[in-house]
Amino acid sequence: MKSQATQIAEPEDTYGDEYLKWKTWGESEFGKLKKTKSAYFSAEIKRAHKVFSKKSKVLEIGFGNGEFLNYARENDWNVCGIEANKALVETANKYGFNAIHTEDLSRFEDSTYDLIVAFDVLEHIPQEILPIIILDISRVLKSDGVFLARFPNGDSPFGLINQNGDVTHLTTIGSNKIKYFAAKANMQVVFVGGEAQPIIGTSPKTFIHRAITLPIQMLLNLFVNLIFFPHDHVEFCSSNLTVILKKRN
Repeated sequence: MKSQATQIAEPEDTYGDEYLKWKTWGESEFGKLKKTKSAYFSAEIKRAHKVFSKKSKVLEIGFGNGEFLNYARENDWNVCGIEANKALVETANKYGFNAIHTEDLSRFEDSTYDLIVAFDVLEHIPQEILPIIILDISRVLKSDGVFLARFPNGDSPFGLINQNGDVTHLTTIGSNKIKYFAAKANMQVVFVGGEAQPIIGTSPKTFIHRAITLPIQMLLNLFVNLIFFPHDHVEFCSSNLTVILKKRN
């Protein structure tokens, strides 16, 4: 049974032409997938511990500049994207993607998708609506389906630049808060932690930078947890968090 409509985004004018210009999401750059970003998507999906074969049904909530849509196409997945901005939907359709202008999941049938992703989307949603949205995502997922989301790290000051760097961000989310939302939606937490930072398969510049900085971040993270959070684990050095949820059978 389809759910009642619950908006995933704010009204269209919030994400209008001025917002797209500020984000530098021009039509000429739509869907361009760089090597480092492709490696990033692969690293995040690997954390789900699930193989998505060709023609897997994938839904992206808030596809933005179309990078993940192109990644899914390159993997030969049956991908659909939804967006609150009509111009982005028109551009995606122009490039041959299945894209829909909508602010909710009400049009989608139960148990339809193997994978649903939302990169930099949840922070745009009012906190009181988030549990409803996650419950609706669970409805649309297949019984063994996976939901993957990334959002600014509410557990760390390093997440502030991302959280406060966009006027459309409404909700700050930390690891415990997303676990609470998952529990309300009766979804299992497969993974929650800092966003993936792959080294292999990236550009030479990214490879060198991460080879130097990742060990330092690991040591700093260990130190902060040892001193300030000895009974918990906080991803202090990550500016974004990633969560992977699946339906409970």
